[in-house]
Amino acid sequence: MSLPNEFFTVNSFLTLTAATTIISVVSATINYLSDGKIKLKWIVFLLSELISFIGAFALTAAPENIDLAVRILIALFNGCLIFATTVGVNTITTKPEDVTAPGKKKPYWTRW
Repeated sequence: MSLPNEFFTVNSFLTLTAATTIISVVSATINYLSDGKIKLKWIVFLLSELISFIGAFALTAAPENIDLAVRILIALFNGCLIFATTVGVNTITTKPEDVTAPGKKKPYWTRW
């Protein structure tokens, strides 16, 4: 098995795995930098939808036989799928309760 020799690419950006990884890393970074003071649920949801719409409209050509309303609906559903997958990854990779002592920094990877 060889290690990947690239970071994210346009093609990998369009996969559920890459989108989930992007959202997980960005949310963990925001959470760490803010010491957990920013509630991430809505930020993660909006980023998930943004990535979905970028994938549906900016990075792919419009199919001729699909209406705009259908493309928007599919992008919304895909955004929800990215969000749900990211929440699941966050839930299974973190402790149920991260209690941080006063004055101590929150760990990088914590449950939102």
